[in-house]
Amino acid sequence: MIDVRKNSILFHAIFTFFLICTPVFAAITDDPCGCDPVLLQRADAGDVNVQSYVAFLYATGKDGVQQNYDKARYWYQRIINHNGADAKIIGHANLRMGILYNSGKGVKLDYLKAMECYKVAAKQGYYEAHLSIGVLYAQGLGVEKDYNQALHWWKIAAHKKQPQAKALIQLLEKEMDTQSLAFKQNSNEKGNS
Repeated sequence: MIDVRKNSILFHAIFTFFLICTPVFAAITDDPCGCDPVLLQRADAGDVNVQSYVAFLYATGKDGVQQNYDKARYWYQRIINHNGADAKIIGHANLRMGILYNSGKGVKLDYLKAMECYKVAAKQGYYEAHLSIGVLYAQGLGVEKDYNQALHWWKIAAHKKQPQAKALIQLLEKEMDTQSLAFKQNSNEKGNS
């Protein structure tokens, strides 16, 4: 039996089908953002799969739902706080919350909270979280700038065949080589004075 919760493409396909086939359309809902009241009712009843889909709709503005980061944050936070939720769904919600904290959308910009969320998502294998942690370290956002830590996280993502990771590693290694060369030249100049 296929576990729909672990297959996000199948999960979104099923709910897209559900939206198309349901007689209650977003246009006749009480939600001013246009989210289907049946989905909202199921999400409010604690169905974490539906909560994840509703959060996705609000975050992306898809399927006739008006984009609303505050509501996306609300539903992702409900998933994170849900005691019986699958670890993978909680990891995905943390990844999305990290993105919100990293961008300041729906929440106050907070790189430390973004890092916390990304680390939970990284433990669940979300390579996007590995990339984001590396970016925070490489740019010194919310943490001390640490190129070695950035490389560490990006190498994990590269090992998982994430296409952007290899390019980021190459850029950072080139930057580190340039800085190392500049440091050596500066040391030599000071030694010759």
